Amino acid sequence: MANAYQNYLRQEIEGASQTKIVVLLYEAAIKFMRNSVRSIEDKNIEDTHNNLVRAQNIIYELMSTLNKDDGGSIAEELMKLYEYMLWQLEEANTAKDTAAVHNVIKIITPLKDAWKEVAARESEPKKELETKPINLTG
Repeated sequence: MANAYQNYLRQEIEGASQTKIVVLLYEAAIKFMRNSVRSIEDKNIEDTHNNLVRAQNIIYELMSTLNKDDGGSIAEELMKLYEYMLWQLEEANTAKDTAAVHNVIKIITPLKDAWKEVAARESEPKKELETKPINLTG
């Protein structure tokens, strides 16, 4: 069963657009952060650490994909947000603080939703322009 799920994930990622991959990264980061909250509440230090590190690694990946040349001020602001999220997750890992994790989830969720909307628009079929024959005879 786990093998089938892994194959499904691999196919989804391999066939995904760059925008869809960004959405998948955001979703995975949120999943790991939610898992870390449960681990903190269960006082499972190892799982807390592992989930927070996974979330941080995803944010590092998102940072590495920013195109600062074409992205301009938006890319700069995203970089600042990512840096802040990383700092909050480091604090959460050190202090085992669920509030810091929830803070990052509140920041990252609207970003994921925006990218999800862009991905949905990309996948919509392109509407053909309606063409009418031109009467050249007068």
